[in-house]
Amino acid sequence: MLEITHEEAEGYFSASRINTYLICPNKYLFNYIEKHKRETVSAPLMFGIATHNVIEKVYDRIRTGGPAMSREEVADEAASSWVRTIEKSFEDAERGVSYGEKESEGQLKDRLIALLRLFVDQFEMPSQVHALEQKFRCWVYDPKTNERRETQFVGVVDAIVTRDGAQIIEEHKTSGRRWSKHDYQHNIQGSLYLAAHQMDRLNFNVLTQRKNPCIETFNITSNDWQKTDAINVLCRVMDAVEQQHFFPKRGWQCDRCSFKRRCFTGR
Repeated sequence: MLEITHEEAEGYFSASRINTYLICPNKYLFNYIEKHKRETVSAPLMFGIATHNVIEKVYDRIRTGGPAMSREEVADEAASSWVRTIEKSFEDAERGVSYGEKESEGQLKDRLIALLRLFVDQFEMPSQVHALEQKFRCWVYDPKTNERRETQFVGVVDAIVTRDGAQIIEEHKTSGRRWSKHDYQHNIQGSLYLAAHQMDRLNFNVLTQRKNPCIETFNITSNDWQKTDAINVLCRVMDAVEQQHFFPKRGWQCDRCSFKRRCFTGR
C-alpha cells in the first residue's frame, strides 16, 4: 500500500530511480549514491525535457482559462525551450549533449517544433486542468510484511485533468519509436501513481519524434494486483540498494550511458 503524507523521511525513491536501477544497478550507484557528474546527457532526454516544458505551458493556459496557444506561439516556445535545455546540459554534464549518428542540434530543434505544432493541431485537450507538476510523497507498506518502510516513494504528476466528466492523471512522454503494449501495460510509474492517488485511470500521452511524428494516448487502468506488484518491485529495489547490490548490466543501454567511461575504465 502507498499512503500519501506530508511528513518527510530522510530517504526516498522515485519512478526514475527504480527504472534506473532496473536498467543498470551501476548507473544507479554512480548517479544517486556516489553522485558523479555525468559525462554526457543523451539527446532524447533533452528532447523530452524541452517537450515537457512546452506542454506544461499549453496546459497552464487551459488551467487559467486563457486563450489556447497558437501554432506560432508553440513554435516560438519550442525553439526557446530547446536553447535553454541545451545550455543547461553543459551545467549537468562534462561534455554536454550526446547525439546519435543521424542527430544534430538543429535537426532535433526542427523535429521538436514540428511535433509540438502537431500537438496543438491534433491532440484533444482536456476540458479542465486542475493541477500541474503536482508533487507528492508516500509512506510505503511492504506487501510481504505489511510493515512501513523508512524510505518514502515520491513523484511529480504532470497533470490532473478532467476528461469525459472523470478526473484522471496525465503523463506526457516522448519516444523515438511507437509504444507497444509492454510499454504501457507494465509501466511501473503508472501503477505506482494510481496506487498513490487511489485513482482508477491514467493516460500516457506519447509524442513520437520520428520523420513522420505522431501522438498517441494509452489509457492505464491498473487493478489491485498490478498496483501490489509495482509496490513489491519498489520494495525489492529498496532492499537491493540498502544491501549495496551494485553491478554493471551490459546491453543496449551502455551506448548512451552518462557514465560509460567510468563504468568501463573505472575513471
